This record gives sequence, C-alpha cells and structure tokens, in this order.
Amino acid sequence: MVNPLYAVLTYAIMSPVVGEVMYDVEQVHLAFGNEPGVLNVAWVTPNGTVATLYYGLYGGPLKETSSCDTRQLNVSGNRYTHEAVMTGLHEDTKYSYRVGQTGTLFNVTYSREHNPLKVQKHIIFGDMGTSHAFSICDACNGTSQVCTAQTCAKNTSVGLVSELDANVMVHTGDYAYNFDTDGGNYGDQFMRNIEQIAAQVPYMTVPGNHENSVTNQAHYVERFRNQPTNADPPTYDTLAGTGKNNMYFSFNVGLVHYISFSTEFWFGVGNSKVNKETAVAWLKKDLAAANANRANVPWIIAFGHRSLLCTDSDGDDCFVEAWELRQALQEIFFDSGVDFWINGHEHNYERSYPTYDLKSVKSYVDPKANIYIVTGAAGSPEMHEPFTKTPPSWSAYRSNTFGYNRLYIHNNTHVRIQYVQTDPTLFPLADYGRVIDDFWVIQHNHGPFNKELAPKGKAWPRGDDNVTRTLDHWEPLLRIPKPPPGLGVATAIANFRKDHGEEAWAKQEDLILRTVNLDLGKAEWEDVREDGSSDGAWFVWKGRDSA
Repeated sequence: MVNPLYAVLTYAIMSPVVGEVMYDVEQVHLAFGNEPGVLNVAWVTPNGTVATLYYGLYGGPLKETSSCDTRQLNVSGNRYTHEAVMTGLHEDTKYSYRVGQTGTLFNVTYSREHNPLKVQKHIIFGDMGTSHAFSICDACNGTSQVCTAQTCAKNTSVGLVSELDANVMVHTGDYAYNFDTDGGNYGDQFMRNIEQIAAQVPYMTVPGNHENSVTNQAHYVERFRNQPTNADPPTYDTLAGTGKNNMYFSFNVGLVHYISFSTEFWFGVGNSKVNKETAVAWLKKDLAAANANRANVPWIIAFGHRSLLCTDSDGDDCFVEAWELRQALQEIFFDSGVDFWINGHEHNYERSYPTYDLKSVKSYVDPKANIYIVTGAAGSPEMHEPFTKTPPSWSAYRSNTFGYNRLYIHNNTHVRIQYVQTDPTLFPLADYGRVIDDFWVIQHNHGPFNKELAPKGKAWPRGDDNVTRTLDHWEPLLRIPKPPPGLGVATAIANFRKDHGEEAWAKQEDLILRTVNLDLGKAEWEDVREDGSSDGAWFVWKGRDSA
C-alpha cells in the first residue's frame, strides 16, 4: 500500500493556455543566475510536462514568460526536473511568479547588488533532514517528514521561515537524509518542505557526504541544476546522464564573492573528467579573478561540507579528514586571503579565531589569517554527541545546539555574524530563535595574507576549558558531577571518565540518546561506526541495542 504521506496526485490540470498541461508542479526553488538581473527557477513534476514560467512586477499582471528545460530523473524512482529563467530583473524590486497559469503564486524581491544604504543579510546553515528539520520553524519535529508551509503557518516569526527578507540562503551540504531514501520520496518531501523559503529567497548549495553515493549524486546534480555553475569542465556525469557541473562554482552577492566547493573529491567522489585536480585548478583561477576584483567585491567566503578545523569527538572528521583538507586547501585559502571557510558535516556550531597552521590570535580586527566556521546543525536524525574534549587554542566558541547563522554584510570593512538557536531538545520554546553567539569581523586590508604577519601563538592556553567557550545542550541530562567553577562540561566529562571508566561514560551517552528518542523521534549519534563505537564508547546504533 502506498504511504499517503508520499502519495502523488497524477491528474493533469488544463490551463487556459492552449496546449499547456501542468502536472502537479511542486518543489519550486530559486537560485541566482550567472548574470545580474537573473533568477533561475527549478521545480519537479511526477510526469513530463510542457509548462511555462509566468512572472512580472508584484501586484501587476504576469506579462513575462519563460519556457522550461525538462530532464527525467529516473534514479530512485521516477520524476522530472525543470528549469526556467527570469531575466531583466531590477535591483530591490519585488516580483511575482508562478509555473503554469494555475500554479502557486510566489513572491521574491530581487536584491543582489550592494546598496550602500542597506545592510545585506545572508543565511547560512548545513545538514538538514526531511525529518528533524528543526531550523525551518518551531513546528518541525522528528516524528514526521512533513514540515511544509502549512506546518509552519502558526508561527512564522522565528526560524528560517522568518528570514524571507534575506538576500540569499546558503546550504553547506547534506540534504534530506537522504535524497534517494524510499524511492526518492524523502528527497521529494525535503524539497516540498524547503519550498516555503527556497521559492522566495535564492537557495545556494554544495554537495555533502550524504550526496556521495551514485544515486544521491544524481539527485543532487539534477535537483539543483539551477545553480549558476561556472565550473570547468562545465558538465558532470551521473546515473541520470550528463548534467551541469555544480560540484564547484562561484557567484557574487553584494560585497561577497561566494565559492561553492565540494570537499567530497577527497573522499571518493569524482571521475576522470571532474575530480579534485580539476576542482583545485578551477579554484585557483577563480580566486585570482576574485582578488583582481576586490576593490568592488572585497569579502571572499568559500563554503563546502567538511571541516578544515573542528573539535568534536569524532577523530576521523576533526583529525584525519580535517588534516587532509588542510593539506590540500589551507595554503590556497591563505595565499588568496579568503576571509571565511564555512562548512557543515559536524552537527554543531563552532567558530575559530583567525588561524593559520593551527596558530591563532584572539582578535577579529584586521585578521591576518582565515576564519573557519562550522554550521552543520540545522536539524537531522543524527545527533551531535556531548563535547568530550576541551577546545583547542584556536576555538573561540562552540555549541552543539541546533541552529543557523546570520551574516550581516554592513560594508567593505564590517561583517556581523550571529548564531541563532533552533533547538527543541532541552530548552523552553521561548528560547527558539534566540541569538547565542554574536561577533564582528573588521577587515580594512582585504587581499592575500602574509606569512610573516600570520598568527604565531595561541588565542587560548592549550587545554583551557573556560565555560564561556562551550555551550553543551546535553549537560542537563548528564548525571555526573559538575565541573569546577569557571570550567566547561568537557572537564566534567574527562573527570568522570577518569574516575568511573569508559563503560560508565558510554552508559551516560546511551541514556541521552534513549531520552532523545522518546521526545524527538528516532535518532542516532552522528557518524556512529558500524560496530556501534564512537569516541571509544558503545551506543544504540540504528535501532540495535548494544551489548
């Protein structure tokens, strides 16, 4: 029997336009085009269609039209993806559009260029599932895959649904968990869920490790083929055929040059035509061009999925894999003066001080090195463990609460960054949407960094666990002695493990996960190994009780 949650209506609606048939247009989402004044519109139907995009000034007739390009996505089920283009758009102007004469009417304000009288707001987040998508709105939960506009209608004052005045939204990889699950139905529902934001704000992407399998790669490339790819080579082969190469590309929004760059080439993704060698060659050329244009677009933000710096308990992610990516990318980013590397993958939030070669300085005024930000906690079934290790000297602040980032681009020299908590685990509903981290970066000297001026010390002493540096949302559930005054939960955990052993600590983590499963729906620890071990402990793993 077909699950009614995923049932797809198959009737056709005949529009007033002769010859046009519209089949259940859904999953509408926007992206910036390659040129100014352009928005790329994408959507999905269960069947092939001849559909027209209609658009015009807000409040007026939809006089402009655009035909669509249609491709079949017959991987993990069968559906069709479509793309059309809105052109000739004017800055700071509101438009309305719909797919077909009877499609849902959406509104979007085109606002891409810098306006010295306005502060741009950019939203960045990563790792969001079909279920547990806590950051979309406060009604999203772990017991249902549905979190559409109807779900969120009661309260649109907080969460991503409250950020529709943003100039852009950036998703740093890992979607749906996973696109191909249940014959692609998870992917379809995920795209339905984000339509309420992505159909009104350009939604820019990069693949993550959950898009690494051959089926999920096909879904990512085809579903997000409206991204403004300028990659070399321009195409990428998947099970769905030859599509656009949206593994790496760049685009400008106001005073920021964004670089979407897949880290997954270092972990098994790619082919003879598109791989880490072609990606790095393209990256160097793109950064050279971006630096030549820094008088006009001074800030450079590169984003991808995996970390170059992070501090959670997963040794593979934050030591082995992060080290490998630093070997490949750190010098390129430093030599090109990239202001920020922003990624997901770790299901937490963390920001570094300006850091080069693990040396750091406690100042965001005229940084002499790159700043690294992890923002991978928009919400998914994979929960982040407690912080069991004290933060290293370069780590300024970290939290495993769910949430997303706001970037306020004030001008050539000032950027303000906030982390917004959207965590339903152990906090009152009143805390949903509160800002728990807020800092400024001031840079008067955009351009390549100088190794002679790079940080050479430690922002914090090694092993320092100052309580102001970590917010661990599991602390209230830990039945262990509290840390000494002024110190964080990592110290308390280390003392508990030393006094009571690894098995006792493992039981603490297992108890947390069981509590989460009761309150939030089925979940598991992030990146738990198949043998049930993580951080040297044992857990409930994918529904199996450990011994």
